[in-house]
Amino acid sequence: MHFLILGARAPACLEWARAIQSQGWKVTIADSLLWPMSKFSAAGKNFVRLPEPRQNTQQWLDAIQTIVIQKKIDWVIPTCEEVFYLAWGAEQLNPFCRLFTGDFNLLKHLHHKGMFADMTRNWCIQAPESFLINNRTELNLFLDRSKNFVFKPAYSRFAAQTLICPDQIQLDLILPTIESPWIAQQFIQGKEHCSFSVIQNGQAIAHSCYHPKYRVGKGSGIYFEVTHSPEILEFIKQFARETAYTGQVGFDFIESNNGKIYVLECNPRATSGVHLFNDQPQALTHIFHRAEPSLYQPTSKPRMSSMAMILFAMKKQGWKKEFWQDLNRAEDIISHTGEHKPHYAQLLCLVEMLARAFRYRKGLLAAVTSDIEWDGQAIQGTPICEK
Repeated sequence: MHFLILGARAPACLEWARAIQSQGWKVTIADSLLWPMSKFSAAGKNFVRLPEPRQNTQQWLDAIQTIVIQKKIDWVIPTCEEVFYLAWGAEQLNPFCRLFTGDFNLLKHLHHKGMFADMTRNWCIQAPESFLINNRTELNLFLDRSKNFVFKPAYSRFAAQTLICPDQIQLDLILPTIESPWIAQQFIQGKEHCSFSVIQNGQAIAHSCYHPKYRVGKGSGIYFEVTHSPEILEFIKQFARETAYTGQVGFDFIESNNGKIYVLECNPRATSGVHLFNDQPQALTHIFHRAEPSLYQPTSKPRMSSMAMILFAMKKQGWKKEFWQDLNRAEDIISHTGEHKPHYAQLLCLVEMLARAFRYRKGLLAAVTSDIEWDGQAIQGTPICEK
């Protein structure tokens, strides 16, 4: 079989490419960036550059169709937010290959933090009390109780713009609209858990749960400690059954100080938990063998992005003995195989991202996904409700 893996900038793409290559299958990777990290791996030597899906969705889909036909691709696997554009264009691509993703309308509801919170109301783990905010009038209702809530855009990633128990001055900077709504969600103090699952036709195949001990700011985790929660696993199984989901999905949870678990939001794409299977490639590839369903869970030691730990975490935590102990006991997600080119290629990718941030006058994290993210807008001028 031949697989096309999208999002070559992401470590998750490299994880998938290595897992698939380990089974003796062919791999082609693709991205709209010029120097994505996975391009420099032996598993990513077949690289194709694509148009930007957010700006040129139809050109992007046409390019994928051309690759699929020319290279005789059997499966297309997204790893980042290009999953929304891939699902949107499923009707065009389905005659030529199989897409490892779910229905666009389902993804849309999962991605919207308010809609997702509503979905969980009768599930075994529910979201904290959540309110949709479409304008300043609705936002003003929270002025006297803002210290009890977390405010975040309905469509966002990396905790971008998230305000935790803000004051009135911070709230005054929020400009919610019907097109760009915000969510007010009850603040729960406790321990964070994140999950990553591979699901096919409502059946969970692989599931990892982890604590992001170190982060870049409030957002992206860079150090992943395995945790085991029977309640979270049961939630994943219920989610899979209720939605008949196919694809990759991640969730953020908070375990309150009294032990109750809440689900905060859903990421219908690959998340960092995929790296906890880097010593079990069969966990990711099982579904492509057409074997009987089996649930894989990691039992491995912590994983980390060692470069991110040095660049972002060390300046704040480096004075602590615990930081160096954690650094010593974790395995790097990029160079654990002994292949070091992708590890150093992260710097080249960082340079490209910094250039994009300067060009478009965005922050670095915003520049990472600006060409592939989807924030609920109509795609190519077609109302999303009609697709």
